[in-house]
Amino acid sequence: MNEQIRQLAEQAGYMEDEFGFGHWDMPEFQKFVQLFKQAIYDKVKEELIPDELVDIEPDSLMRQYLKGCNGGTVDALCHIKNFGVDIEL
Repeated sequence: MNEQIRQLAEQAGYMEDEFGFGHWDMPEFQKFVQLFKQAIYDKVKEELIPDELVDIEPDSLMRQYLKGCNGGTVDALCHIKNFGVDIEL
């Protein structure tokens, strides 16, 4: 499991048991993290504005704004994707 996720699990109160295994090592927790991350990724991805709509925007300032929004959304998706659990793109 990703070190960042392990640290978050500890902050949430998941503790190591007497065998040295944390609850974050349980398959159920790992599956939860994967599903949670996928749900966040999917929700953020909905914010992307199709390039076709950006390109036909007549106002150049609005076009720049939309491209900037898309850039921020893409950055957020990269951060989510690189948080240590595989997700479907």
